[in-house]
Amino acid sequence: MSDASAVLTGQLRPVEHCSHCGAGFVCGYVAGLPECWCASQPLLPARRIVPGQHCLCPACLAERRQAVHESTQEPDSAAG
Repeated sequence: MSDASAVLTGQLRPVEHCSHCGAGFVCGYVAGLPECWCASQPLLPARRIVPGQHCLCPACLAERRQAVHESTQEPDSAAG
């Protein structure tokens, strides 16, 4: 099985482990699919990419993306 519907229906076993939390998840590229789920996600700023760290699971990627969003929404302390 190497089509996207196999991922969506849970027919593929986790083939990667999150480099942050260790959870197993399906990487479309490793599973032989033409695209991974993460390709449709917004990119992280380069400063949020950890050297030597590989793929993140959906939950950790969402958490990191939320942290980026929150850090860019902090009020400017220099503003009067």
